[in-house]
Amino acid sequence: MPPLNISINYHMIKFNLFFLLCFSSLSFAQSDDPGFVEPSAGSDTLRFQLKPIEVVGFLNSTNPVLTPFSITSLTAKQLSFGQRGLTLGESLRSVPGLFAMNDENFAQDIRISIRGFGSRSAFGIRGIKLFVDGFPQTTADGQSQVDNINLSYIQSAEVIRGSASSIYGNASGGVIQLFTEPYPNKTEIKSSISAGSFGYSNIQSSIGNGASTQKYFLKVSSKKYDGFRDNSEMSSFNLNMKSLFELNQNSQLSVHYNFVNSPISNDPGSLNREQADDNRRSARIQNIDYQSGEKVLQHRLGTSYQLKVSTSSKLDIISFYTDREFSNKLPFENGGQVNLKRSYWGIGAKYVTDNYLFTHPISTTIGADISDQSDRRKRYNNIRGDRGSKVFDQLESFRNNAFYFQQSYLLNNKINVIWGSRWDNDKIESLDYYISDGLGSGFTSLNNTSPFAGLTYLLNKSMSIYTNYSNHYETPTLNELSNDPDSQSVGGFNPKLNPQISNSFEIGSKGYVNNYFYYDIALFRSKIDNEITSFELEESPGKTFYRNIGESQKEGIEMSLSSNIGNNTTLNLGYTYSKFEYANYVKNNKNLNGNRLPGIPQNTFNSDIYYVNPNGYFIMAGLTRYGIIYLNDLNDHEIDPYSIVNLRVGSEYKLFGSKLKVHIGANNLLNANYYSNLRVNAWGGRFYEPAPQANFYMGTEVIF
Repeated sequence: MPPLNISINYHMIKFNLFFLLCFSSLSFAQSDDPGFVEPSAGSDTLRFQLKPIEVVGFLNSTNPVLTPFSITSLTAKQLSFGQRGLTLGESLRSVPGLFAMNDENFAQDIRISIRGFGSRSAFGIRGIKLFVDGFPQTTADGQSQVDNINLSYIQSAEVIRGSASSIYGNASGGVIQLFTEPYPNKTEIKSSISAGSFGYSNIQSSIGNGASTQKYFLKVSSKKYDGFRDNSEMSSFNLNMKSLFELNQNSQLSVHYNFVNSPISNDPGSLNREQADDNRRSARIQNIDYQSGEKVLQHRLGTSYQLKVSTSSKLDIISFYTDREFSNKLPFENGGQVNLKRSYWGIGAKYVTDNYLFTHPISTTIGADISDQSDRRKRYNNIRGDRGSKVFDQLESFRNNAFYFQQSYLLNNKINVIWGSRWDNDKIESLDYYISDGLGSGFTSLNNTSPFAGLTYLLNKSMSIYTNYSNHYETPTLNELSNDPDSQSVGGFNPKLNPQISNSFEIGSKGYVNNYFYYDIALFRSKIDNEITSFELEESPGKTFYRNIGESQKEGIEMSLSSNIGNNTTLNLGYTYSKFEYANYVKNNKNLNGNRLPGIPQNTFNSDIYYVNPNGYFIMAGLTRYGIIYLNDLNDHEIDPYSIVNLRVGSEYKLFGSKLKVHIGANNLLNANYYSNLRVNAWGGRFYEPAPQANFYMGTEVIF
């Protein structure tokens, strides 16, 4: 595909106009029916309820055809019907532009990238903002872990790709919003058990009631997995509860609590190609010798207050606090044991109002966020699994203050304009308490303004074309900043690592065709300055460092099609073409301009078919095809294309006034020899973490 030759004038966005409209719109008269366009007599016009981009429920509150952004909505049948529920990637693989890896190594957590953003991560999620019921699961510095999320607790999801994510901060790739089970209409008790290949088991119970003004829901789960490879065992206990208090007809208070205890998550490590071909189930010898793995203990509390200020305005206030204890054994001696104590809290307020400007509906959102993260990171020598002497002791902090606004304006029932901006101030500090190897303290302050704008033109009532532009700001994480590759010590603050800035442009079309199918096609291009990438050093194999590499550009096409091909059958098709290249990168005196960014497939095709019978049984089959993936910056190592086929079947029965659900599932039915994770730029060619061939699971659930 030839490059998208699009030139963007970044100075065309006039902030004076933004702020003028933002504040002037508050003074216009309010309608009794806010957000609706009143059609003239005898006219054939659209009646769309305009809502702003929200932290919760973007797609649920905005007509998708009218929205000038790429959004994918996932329903319960895609997320929960017969899923094994080990990793979030099982449910998100069908999203165009999204690539998930690491379903088998729970010491590293799942890796997710959207439009190439997040691919640098050696573990966890970067460049993507993650929410559960409106509460951010992403720390102030941009890290997201999903080990605290009970996936069977998730009922639906929305994935925002690209430009709209700029209002959320530190989310160049996009936003993933997860929504938990609704409160039942009566007291409801559920119990389930599932088991499968390689020692997988999951036991869960829940109770809830939403019939009164004081609603509650409690769910617990105990999960174990021996793993496909040696030294890959995992076990975890998860508790989630939420309550909703309707204080009066205009206000309500929600309280959410999460607890996770994961005492075992072993790390089998990565292999070179010869080792992987010889024995796909083997672990790296060093990982066994050093007992590589992690332990996690976490508490999380969140509150949400919603106030209906008037018939056309509301105020949302959230607060949250997380306490996380983490210990990790790495496959090397010098500083190879990590002990991390993290506290993370935040407060956010958002005011939304719907008005009319020159007889046209306009919606305005004004909000502010404050978040603070404190990491006390200690390192000890790893003496074949035993703790040795302390070699690193550092307090790292990250404070973010942000203000944002956004407006949407509907003109003549044909054109919808959305614009906004976010301002971020970040203060990052590192205090070195272990100075015998030299002072590793450091401090930096960062400021950035991230504007976005989008426009939709309605071709008819159900089809549209759109375009958008955004600027994204992504900071290095504290973990990335805590390892200085030029330091003679174990760690230290890396002052040379800078934020990466991206400018993105997108055009697309979406809509419904004859009420038969829904399509969505998007062409995008991003230019990134100071791209952050991971690497290893010969003298420290297994330890990840980070650096800025100059410029890169990401462009591609995303297409999806959903169609009801029968009364009870849905077919989903998706295709993604990714051309992500270095534009200004010299490594070891080699010019790598034009080389592909590693860790992302160039082509991805997905096909899912769902049959859900009214009598209670379902059949779901999926095929995913991945193209070539480069493994390092030099592009001299790659993996060939491969396909994965999965199948799920189940049924529901009524039993003595209760419900009984059963399901069975099979993953990788074609026995593809693929890799669950690829460690980009790993030293010595250790790129590969093999995935299992065909594997199976089954489960049952009783609902009282």
